[in-house]
Amino acid sequence: MEMNSAEPTITVVVPVYNRAGIVTETLDSIACQSERPMSLFIVDNNSTDNTLAVVTEWAEKHVTPDFSVTVLSENTPGAAAARNKGLEAVTTPYVMFFDSDDIMLPGHVKDFADTFRADPDLDIAGRDIVSIELDGHKKVQRFADRDMLFRHAFNAILSTQRYAVRTSFIRKAGAWAPDALAWNDFELGFRLLVNKPACKKIDNDMTVIMRRQAQSITGTRFSDTPEKWEHSLDKCEHTLASAGYAGDAIELRRAVLAAIYAREGSGHGKRLLDEVISRQKSKFRKTLYTFAFHYTKSGGRGIHILLRPFLNFFKDV
Repeated sequence: MEMNSAEPTITVVVPVYNRAGIVTETLDSIACQSERPMSLFIVDNNSTDNTLAVVTEWAEKHVTPDFSVTVLSENTPGAAAARNKGLEAVTTPYVMFFDSDDIMLPGHVKDFADTFRADPDLDIAGRDIVSIELDGHKKVQRFADRDMLFRHAFNAILSTQRYAVRTSFIRKAGAWAPDALAWNDFELGFRLLVNKPACKKIDNDMTVIMRRQAQSITGTRFSDTPEKWEHSLDKCEHTLASAGYAGDAIELRRAVLAAIYAREGSGHGKRLLDEVISRQKSKFRKTLYTFAFHYTKSGGRGIHILLRPFLNFFKDV
């Protein structure tokens, strides 16, 4: 493995909760990274199985002079709190967050480190990744370094596995929000973007395999926990409003979420749509959001593209 500098450039932070059976595969993929030296924090978040023992044993076996591994514990429930625990301990100039059930290929961290070394003014570097969905099919999750507010609003380009960030920049943005129990990376993404980061997309081959899990902490049905999704959207709207942006993007996300509720057979769909419609001041806007709801409920995709000429979305950042 190549030695690139006297001190690590990037720390990888991995929160973990009840992943004793699969977490070592993720950790093994991190240990195989070609970037050296490197730093890893594993944060156990109140696991009720033997995850803490598993990751502690793994760390003891894998720590080397050029691979620092630290196991931490965080009692506050939720991945956001666990990530913050790791972030507090980071001393490297850049940090990358990674989930405990995903896989990174050997050149992943080096690509980011090389990108930051080549352009020290960058705040965020990102890349496309591959996700394996619950039905087994593969899907490419895109990153973008243009039109980022719009792309994040509707494609969540700053999902956890897609980027690395300057440590001081994410701290300035306020780090992770522990009260955002769903879409916490989506919520953080807006706080990062309103701080106008210098960003670059890495165009090398995709080096992350994200594996969807039916046992996700937020479940697989949106309508089972509507308060979580809607609270995160409320936080996003507050962030954007504080930065001077109109709320059309978040209202459209609410209309789409209402359609998903309705597809799941839940009355939350009508309730949330009614809330969106009640806030609109013109019949035209009421019609747009109603159309968005029915279009999405019937299986239509890309409603944000169709309605972009008519709603007050974002300019390029």
